[in-house]
Amino acid sequence: MKDQSMLRGIALGTLMLLATTAAVSAQMDPKIAQAQQQNAAALRQYEWKSRTEIRKGGETRNVQVALVRYDSYGNTQKTTISSTPRQQLPTHGLRGLIAQKKKEDFMDKLEGLGALAKSYSELSPDAMQRFMAGASITPDMNPQQKMFRVSGGNVLQPGDSMTLWVDAVTRKQRRVEIHTTLDHKPVRIVSEFQDLPGGPTHMSRSMVDYPGEEITLITENFDYMRTAR
Repeated sequence: MKDQSMLRGIALGTLMLLATTAAVSAQMDPKIAQAQQQNAAALRQYEWKSRTEIRKGGETRNVQVALVRYDSYGNTQKTTISSTPRQQLPTHGLRGLIAQKKKEDFMDKLEGLGALAKSYSELSPDAMQRFMAGASITPDMNPQQKMFRVSGGNVLQPGDSMTLWVDAVTRKQRRVEIHTTLDHKPVRIVSEFQDLPGGPTHMSRSMVDYPGEEITLITENFDYMRTAR
């Protein structure tokens, strides 16, 4: 149960990066604030599936698939559909103690990564204003896409950075990349966004990479369906 709760927290932390990018866009161009609010409201009319994969040392340790929907208060709720069976660990003697300690350390790292992702997804208005005050905005054009890039640093930690790619025409977010640290070791968070056919923008994929501990968390959202609300 604790493992599943941890996965839910990690997935929600990366999922909510959508709120951060919407807030950045609104700060960058007040005219699109209303459009971003409408996008968020439209997304609440959907439910979808979310797949969270935990990798350690390049190997998949756990995969969970959940159904995600918004409740009446606008909070996301996750219902587990499937999850990798728990690995059987030694329970007796020195081997059991070592295995339990390794598991606890691993779960602590996952909890820290989930909390870190969530902290960037829930930036306060003051933190957002500080980011925008020092951010640089540059065109990022190619034959396929016309975007501009918003980059700034010292968002929550000294030396961290956040970069947002926004469609130059629609002002919709397409990508956000964050470089930060956990326990003085680098963490990279990258989220990609797509448009639903005739619908709102959503986060399609997010990766939290912690190379110092060889841990990678990957969240993918798919099978969006409009609810009956």
